[in-house]
Amino acid sequence: MSLDGLFKRTLYWTNDLLHGGKIWNIRKDIASVLSDSESGKKKQDEKLKELLDWATKNSAFYSAYAGKSLHEFPVVNKLILVENHDANSVPKEKIPWQEGDIFIQKTSGSTGVPFAVPQDTRKRQRRIGALKYFNDTVGFKSHEKLGQCRIWTKWHTKSKKQIFWENIYPVQVGNLDDSKMAELVETIKSKKLFALRAYASWYDFLLDYLKRGKCTKDDLKSLKVCLSISEGLNPATKEGMMELAGIPIVETYADEEAGTLAHQRLNGTNFYLNHADYVFECLKMDSDEPAEYGELGRIVLTDLYNYSFPMIRYDTGDTAIFHEGTKESNGWPYIEKLFGRKMDMVFDSNDQPVHPMNFGRTLKNFDTIRQWQFVQNDQYKYTIKLEVTDESQLEKVVSELKGILGEKADIGVELVNEIPLLTSGKRKPVVCEWKH
Repeated sequence: MSLDGLFKRTLYWTNDLLHGGKIWNIRKDIASVLSDSESGKKKQDEKLKELLDWATKNSAFYSAYAGKSLHEFPVVNKLILVENHDANSVPKEKIPWQEGDIFIQKTSGSTGVPFAVPQDTRKRQRRIGALKYFNDTVGFKSHEKLGQCRIWTKWHTKSKKQIFWENIYPVQVGNLDDSKMAELVETIKSKKLFALRAYASWYDFLLDYLKRGKCTKDDLKSLKVCLSISEGLNPATKEGMMELAGIPIVETYADEEAGTLAHQRLNGTNFYLNHADYVFECLKMDSDEPAEYGELGRIVLTDLYNYSFPMIRYDTGDTAIFHEGTKESNGWPYIEKLFGRKMDMVFDSNDQPVHPMNFGRTLKNFDTIRQWQFVQNDQYKYTIKLEVTDESQLEKVVSELKGILGEKADIGVELVNEIPLLTSGKRKPVVCEWKH
């Protein structure tokens, strides 16, 4: 820990205390709920009852469900909430704790459905409190120096004043050539960054830079933890960073619509859910019935604290395998395996789910591939679309994919000039056309 971080952290918490200690008390509340499922479940049930009562009285969209239990409410998705945005929005005048205007949290719209979620003052405070709580669990205390690695735009940036007082240093990762990586390493060294937060795939670039001898373990010695966001992390990258640099990478699970949903612990692979702020359900892939523990299902959440735009039984679009509570999870259910968006997930020839990041981690090793897209057409039929500089490695590509999918996999190769873009400007690398 640094004196600079201690000084700014002390100022922050003192200021919070002078304003009622709201963030401090939220952090304490989250810790209390998650520390014991028996007492925590009672608190969660109370907050759920309050939310459902509020929503049915103040949201036109939910007014028909007065007196219903949670499981009698409809499962909704992003498109449904977008179509019913006005009916579900609650005016700020009705929210007693609201300070100023309602905050509008915008998502990227990477699925082709942009989403603007109103969030009231208390909800925003809960997001901050949860972030600080989960960071604490991996040894990253508030206001230690953080490198925030993301694509920074003119609509989302930080002023010099914010950088100084928050100790958050923006790192642009739109381009990741060696010159950019050199700038990052120099920032880590000169600013003595304590932590990094970055897209999971970005750590592949950092590890490669380290492996090629472009930087050393000593260059990164100030880093104590790396936080991975947005994508599934390659286990080999996690292992490589620990082996070569002694730096643990912790995966986080969050979305822009709600906030921090789950978090790994140091040197662990399970995701521990934020039951203090949400009620989580794992529903079957083909119905709204509960999935069994150990069965692949859809993650559906109810946000207990957004009173300006209730999100009840919201299908996140993510899939996971839940595990029943254990001593390590303080009795709360947790995520044993987290997968990406359900539309992006495929299954091998033994009908087992395959994380889409598998393909990127394999195909990046073929220097003739410029672009690729993997498609599951049917149960055993797959297509790999490739833009290549030459055809010398095609047989090896198919062989490697069979190693992922099994020998029964029928893999066709389609050579293309370009992989089409989504409306967001991104390329969708993994597509499942098979209705599992």
